[in-house]
Amino acid sequence: MPRKFQKLIVYLMIATMLLTSLLAGASIFL
Repeated sequence: MPRKFQKLIVYLMIATMLLTSLLAGASIFL
């Protein structure tokens, strides 16, 4: 159980990083 929760947190961190990078790229292009 805890390991799955840890993996979920890692996936959330990666997703937020990707979203922020995408937003930064969009702001640069726009």
